[in-house]
Amino acid sequence: MANASANFEADFLELLFLNTDITGIGDATGLQGSPTAGSLYVRLCTDAVTVTDTQLGTECAYTGYVAKGVAVARSAAGWEIDSATPSIIQNTAEIAFGACTAGTETAKYVEVWKNNTGSTIADRIAWVALGATLAISAGVTPKFAAGEMTFEFD
Repeated sequence: MANASANFEADFLELLFLNTDITGIGDATGLQGSPTAGSLYVRLCTDAVTVTDTQLGTECAYTGYVAKGVAVARSAAGWEIDSATPSIIQNTAEIAFGACTAGTETAKYVEVWKNNTGSTIADRIAWVALGATLAISAGVTPKFAAGEMTFEFD
């Protein structure tokens, strides 16, 4: 498979995460974003399995967690392309998961999904291992500050 240009990678990530048109493909209007941008969904996964390109994570299930993920807008309100490294996308606002009211889990991965209904590899867009595991127990609200959740595409 051929390598994509850095400019096209950035354009593609902007289309996917920010709903920004890619002009000039096919004709002047190019590849269009959605009329209604909608959301992508971020899921928190435990350390129960090793997440890979072919293995889904085990989604957290502590009491208080909302299954199938937190909605993040497909716009600049939700995501941004790193200006220095255009193959990196990160969250622009805090992403908070439900507060744990009972149970304990150790989160190790974050996944981005196309929707909040899918459950197959075809529905997952990306995944990343956390820099350090996250211990979750009663009273803990897992959250990521703006810019703290980073996905690199190549």
